[in-house]
Amino acid sequence: MNRFDPRPFWRITRLALIGILAIILPAQGDLSILQDRDPDTRDYMSIIFTSAKNGWVVGVSPFELDYPGFIGYTADGGLTWNKAEIDVDAQLASVYFLDENHGWAIGEKGKIVATTNGKDWEIQTSKVDNPLQGIHFVNKDVGFAVGANDTILSTKTGGRTWKVLQGGIIGAVGDDEATMYNAIQFLDESTGWIAGVHVVPQISQNSVIQKTTDGGQSWVNQETGTEDVLEDIFFVDDKHGWAVGENGLILYTSNGGDKWTAQASGTEETLRSIRFADKFIGWAVGGDLGVGVIVHTNNGGKNWEAQDLSGLKAGMLEVGKIRMNSVFILDKQVWLTGGNGVILQGK
Repeated sequence: MNRFDPRPFWRITRLALIGILAIILPAQGDLSILQDRDPDTRDYMSIIFTSAKNGWVVGVSPFELDYPGFIGYTADGGLTWNKAEIDVDAQLASVYFLDENHGWAIGEKGKIVATTNGKDWEIQTSKVDNPLQGIHFVNKDVGFAVGANDTILSTKTGGRTWKVLQGGIIGAVGDDEATMYNAIQFLDESTGWIAGVHVVPQISQNSVIQKTTDGGQSWVNQETGTEDVLEDIFFVDDKHGWAVGENGLILYTSNGGDKWTAQASGTEETLRSIRFADKFIGWAVGGDLGVGVIVHTNNGGKNWEAQDLSGLKAGMLEVGKIRMNSVFILDKQVWLTGGNGVILQGK
């Protein structure tokens, strides 16, 4: 088992902490900066909190060639972070916590890393070598993961053993017809959705949303009417859900996905993550190299407002030039993160 280093990423004196808080408190519109950059220039790909204080991030350590996977933990709402000492030889893409003890992270090479106390992490065997992109657990035993080349995995043992429900075979990149799943969410052990894209090389590309009502044993395609890659999907209940992806695409359903309609996001940048506090208040983030975008709604997506990022600095960079990767909402508290380890607080 590997333990967290109890020391912060960097040591902060009392006077320095006062100086940092002076940076954190100023806000631009509805946003303030909790962390302006990771000290080792890590990119944070996914963030989650189980309380106002306790949260985790996963991502990429670009200068660690042998062990590029990164897991971080905060106990003060995101002001300071500890790094897990576990060595992960694959970039990590997503993290999911059921509660403060049970969490999982996934990434390249079919990598799945798990904790049962929030601090010690160990590698689980996924049985696949494909990149994994999305993971969701409905309780401490039952969970699902999805990724490239039609891959859908399930576990009923908390991840100690995983079953390949579909795919899991590495294809010849650029040659094979395949579905790439990027996100997954379940409401209970039976009902869930996955999102991504289906590609027939040099012929066609179509957005994919599929629903299961039997715990992933079978999946039904839901019509999207779009061709863009879907990056994330989120439901607040069994009827109201959203999916986001390329070209600023936001899809919405009010009937469990029987019908999806597009909402005007106000951006043409790729949206990579979306979360709602309830049926009305939601945030989505995205962007690409040199561009970051954050949009917000107070009316269920009827109107999305782009957040003004001009003049909001993260270290030497403007936030508007940093790709944003993940947003998470807990009890209407909002955290957003992206490249260089920037972490924002939304209001």
